[in-house]
Amino acid sequence: MKKIWLIFIPVVIVVFVITQSGNSDEKYIQEIQTFWEERNDFFRSSEASPFVQKNQDYQEVAYFKPNSDYRVSGELSRFTKRETLTLTNSDGTKTTYLKFANANFKIKGKVCSLLILKALGFGNQYLLAFGDETSGDSTYGGGRYLDVAIGKSDLITLDFNKAYNPYCAYFDDFTCPLPPRENLLDVAINAGEKNK
Repeated sequence: MKKIWLIFIPVVIVVFVITQSGNSDEKYIQEIQTFWEERNDFFRSSEASPFVQKNQDYQEVAYFKPNSDYRVSGELSRFTKRETLTLTNSDGTKTTYLKFANANFKIKGKVCSLLILKALGFGNQYLLAFGDETSGDSTYGGGRYLDVAIGKSDLITLDFNKAYNPYCAYFDDFTCPLPPRENLLDVAINAGEKNK
């Protein structure tokens, strides 16, 4: 009888781990789908939506199938000296930002770094604009944005499944900062929003 239990217990553990992993994946996929549904609702009905403001029909955002491989943990390397960087905008104008930190991470086996900028005079508003090997092909050529949550910890989560297009991807008369050259990744980020 003891031998049967010794065999049965590892099987139960394996089944439990697989079940929990499946539930976790389903929960994560639902989180990403909810993120895009809320973005679609915003564009469709909010007074702040560029489509509503311009009285233009809105077609739902297309995005890559959620993939947890594109949700990565990284480490912040904060700038200790006040340094600024001037970015060119989509309309040719320029905007100056404060260099806040580099987010260092690994994705698809490649070590990468992205520069996080802070808006001058707007409190804790951060800009993480990036381009990658999909830019101009399956994703917007002017790069995409990623919202980041930054606290006291030097650890950060970058979820590229939530990468989205700036407004100038939809309307040429919007002004959007383009990614700095430091943020042009030589890896394909097949996650987040696609081209229309």
